Order: sequence, then C-alpha cells, then structure tokens
Amino acid sequence: MQKPIECVLFDLDGTLLDTSYDFAYALKKTCKAFNRPVVDYSTIRNTVSQGGLAVTQLAFADLTGDALEEKRQFFLEVYFNHIALHTDLFPGLHSGLEYLAENEIPWGIVTNKPTWLTKKLLESFVFPSEPYTVICGDTLKVRKPDPEPMLLAAKQCGVDPEHCLYLGDHPRDIEAGKNANMQTGSAFFGYLPKTASASDWNADYDFHTPYEISEFIQTL
Repeated sequence: MQKPIECVLFDLDGTLLDTSYDFAYALKKTCKAFNRPVVDYSTIRNTVSQGGLAVTQLAFADLTGDALEEKRQFFLEVYFNHIALHTDLFPGLHSGLEYLAENEIPWGIVTNKPTWLTKKLLESFVFPSEPYTVICGDTLKVRKPDPEPMLLAAKQCGVDPEHCLYLGDHPRDIEAGKNANMQTGSAFFGYLPKTASASDWNADYDFHTPYEISEFIQTL
C-alpha cells in the first residue's frame, strides 16, 4: 500500500520548465558561428534531458576532445546568456503549484543541470511558493540515478522519502526515485529520448499532460 504523499519533487528540464526552445536557440547560434547545418528542433527536444554535451554533439558528432569541448563551452555560454528567453513553466502546472503553496505542502527540484545554470534559470521565475530544496547535478559528488540527491532533497523538505513523489521525463528520473524509495510519476509530455520506451518505466503514476499533474496534486 502506497504511503500518503506529503512532498512533491520535480525534475527541472522537461518536467517543471519547458527549456527546449532556449536549448534550440543556443545550438542554432552555435551552428551558425561554426558554419554547421542547423539541427531541427524535434531532434534537440528529444535530447535536452541528456544534457549540454549531448545537445552539442548533435551538431558536432564528428568532433572529440578539445575540439568538441570548445563547441560545448561556446554553446553553454550562449545558453547561459539567453537562458530564459523562451523558457516557461509548462502550461497547466501553475494551479498545482498554487495548491502546494496554499496548503503549505513542501516541494522542490532535483535536476542534473549544474548549479550555475540552474541558479541563473530560476532567477527568472517567481513561483507561488519558493521550493524548499533545489538539488543540482553538482550539489553532491553523485547525481541521478544515484539516490543520494533524492534523499538529500527529502531531508531538506523534512519528509521521509516514502512520502515523496518524484516527477520526471526520463527513465533515469524514475530509477532515481525508486532507488530512494520514493513514489514516482512519469511526465510523458517532456523530452523523452527516442530510445525510451514508456512501458519500461514502471512509474507509480503516468501523466500525459501537465494538467494531469496539477489535478493529481490537488487531491493530496
């Protein structure tokens, strides 16, 4: 029997915020700077959850080592400088966050995005209540799917892991939540990689739209 949910934790990119357009914008600028064909948006969207290196490799698959790192750093600089140009909360999530705020239910973010990008991005948003915790990819020496970032988030929210719901758009997110003995929810509206099979996720809950997440939160 599942325990009552007393805390909601979100993955960032592809679950809480739709960051794909700014990733696409930054890669387009990078492609043009180095005379490479512009990568189509759908391909970028399917890759965002794998991080900046994977996105950079979409345009520079033939490069390795220092040559690839140069392009990655250029891409990240452009992304940092335009990090909230087109990014927004996924439509439908605001009512869920309002419910969390009104009922003083702790919530937070656990992402593999590095702190310097996460902090810059979140500075552009005002939520109905501040997250109790923001755990980034470099907060600890390990990151998702390791359970330690999840357990730290639960501790900072003051809630036992089994009473936490973790929402994510990648099989790695569901694995991380399960490794920490949390309840898990799949965000199928996010940045699912082409190799991901939703039937293999085995999350406790499946959400096909952000509105479904808000509806579920409002039952807590």
